[in-house]
Amino acid sequence: MNTFLNEKSNGKKMVDKVFKAAVAANIAKEKFGDEVVNATLGTLFDEDGKFVALNSVWGPYETIDKLQKAKYASSIQGNPGFRDAVYNWLFGNLEEKIECEIIATPGGAGAISSTLKNILSPGETVIKPSQGWGPYKTMAHENDLTLTDYNMFKHGEFDLADFEKTLNEVMDSQGKVLVIINDPCHNPTGYSLRPDEWDDIIDIVNELSKKGPVIILNDIAYVDYNSNGDEWKIHFAKYNTLEKNVMVVIAFSCSKTLTAYGARVGAQIVITKDKKQLESFKDAAIYSARSIWSTVNNSAMKLFSLIAHDNYLLSKYKKEKQKYITLLEERAHIMTSEAKKVKLELYPFTEGFFVTIKIPDDKEKTALNMKLQKNNIFTVEVDGGLRIAICSVPKRQLKGLSKRIKDLM
Repeated sequence: MNTFLNEKSNGKKMVDKVFKAAVAANIAKEKFGDEVVNATLGTLFDEDGKFVALNSVWGPYETIDKLQKAKYASSIQGNPGFRDAVYNWLFGNLEEKIECEIIATPGGAGAISSTLKNILSPGETVIKPSQGWGPYKTMAHENDLTLTDYNMFKHGEFDLADFEKTLNEVMDSQGKVLVIINDPCHNPTGYSLRPDEWDDIIDIVNELSKKGPVIILNDIAYVDYNSNGDEWKIHFAKYNTLEKNVMVVIAFSCSKTLTAYGARVGAQIVITKDKKQLESFKDAAIYSARSIWSTVNNSAMKLFSLIAHDNYLLSKYKKEKQKYITLLEERAHIMTSEAKKVKLELYPFTEGFFVTIKIPDDKEKTALNMKLQKNNIFTVEVDGGLRIAICSVPKRQLKGLSKRIKDLM
């Protein structure tokens, strides 16, 4: 039977677990009020339950001329001032220069999706973490890619052995590797790799690159909410030690950095010693941009550039943001310390927006989630567990939450 849709698109239906759980939580909240713990939303909320839009960001936005807000970007690749701002934001404290190309994208999601589209051919395999952001799967399927996982944890730390094994298996089968690493502040576990773990990863991919091209897709969505601040970004210097047959694509999200989730601006930052391949990737990414989203939000690029290039505005932003990093640390301490006390097993946690209860069995996970919802606790089902968004739950509701959950298991 003929249909209006093509064979690939016929029957596609988006069921987003986060939005579905959030809707259920909002319905319950209308009935039960503050009894409801809504741990579904991966955006910042303050202790009064109000969505956080940083004054140090949205104040300067009001100073941008309406014509700049209305007009197209000056370049499909992204405004030059924006690209300079992104470079300095990420690499400005490094002693050595990072050779790269920067392409503006609609959020970190645009950066990830474009990378998958341009690196692999239909039918090839992308490697993702065993616990990871759900849309990685959606983007892979949209680009006709298959998925395989590396196991994230063993004995409470990153499972380097399985990481190396998985990358070698994929390299042997298709002659190229694209692997997603979401770091720092991993979604959904809150784990951040140690510097020595990153050193081992660099050694692994350098050795693997003797067999074929290796591409690391480093999703840094939450980089500006790590506990070490700009000092963490010294990590990027490690990419200068990569061999010529290795490429890194950093997916940067201004959505998280600026509390500008709806503004939809981010960037691909592409790093490789192979200048010809660097130029080819840039050209392909710009071509894809024009064919899918055309140009990125001009006013959001102007806003990011304004803050990044003005020392006074930047210092105000960092000071205000630090209050919420401290709040995240306080919330995390409540959740992790109480979980340990009642023996509620969490995946290894370092910092960030989320913690995840470890429940490897899918049936047990779904059953517990339904039981929690009946008790007005709303979480999100993820691979291997239930995610709790500490970024959106006030401290008063986190106190005692681990025991409530444990008692229902």
